Amino acid sequence: MERIQQKIYLSRKSRNSIEFESDVLKIPLKLGDETSFEMVIINRGEPTHVHFSLGNEMADKVMILQDKVYVIDKEKIAAIVRLPKSYAGTIEDMDPGAIFVSTGYGATKKSFSLAIVEQEKQKKVQIEEKVEEGVEIEGRKAKKETKEARTVVVAPEKMALLRRLAVSTVAIALFLCSFAIIVISFHPFVFALIAAALFMFIVVYNL
Repeated sequence: MERIQQKIYLSRKSRNSIEFESDVLKIPLKLGDETSFEMVIINRGEPTHVHFSLGNEMADKVMILQDKVYVIDKEKIAAIVRLPKSYAGTIEDMDPGAIFVSTGYGATKKSFSLAIVEQEKQKKVQIEEKVEEGVEIEGRKAKKETKEARTVVVAPEKMALLRRLAVSTVAIALFLCSFAIIVISFHPFVFALIAAALFMFIVVYNL
C-alpha cells in the first residue's frame, strides 16, 4: 500500500516561506482503526526550527510523534490518525481539520487541511476514476483505428488517379513531340496514325 505523504517546502519562494504539496490531505480510514502518514520537510534556506500544532477538529484524532524539529536540509515526521468507534455514522459529516506549521520562531505560520474519509468509499472513487480513464483511452484508441482505416481506403484511389494523370501527361508530351517531328518532315499520314494511337491509348487506360 502506498504511504500517505505530505511534502512541506521551506524558504523555496522567500525566507521562512511555507508551501504544501497538497492543500487537503485525505486519510482513508475505517471506524475503530488507525493509520499513519508522513510529513516530509524540505528546506531550501538556512537551518531552522519547525513546530507543528493541531486544530480543534483534529486534536483528539491525530498524534504527531515529533511536534518540534530542527531542519537543516530534509526531515521526515510521522503522525498517527485514530478514529474511535464512537464516531460511527459521522464520517461523512466530519469537517476537515487543520495542521499548523510554523517556522522562523513563529515568523511564518501556515496550515493544511486533513480530511478523514471512509476507506471503502475512497476505494470506490479510485476504481471509478480508473474505469473512466480506461474508457477514455479505449475511445481514443477506437478513433485512431477508425482514422487509420479511412486512410487505407482513400489512398489507393488517389494513387490510381495520380498514375492516370502521369500517363496522360507523358502521352500528350509524346504527341506534341511527334507533331513537331511530322511537321518538320512533312508526313501528315504518319502523324495522323501516331495521334490516333496515342488518343486510343489514353482513352483505354482511363476506362
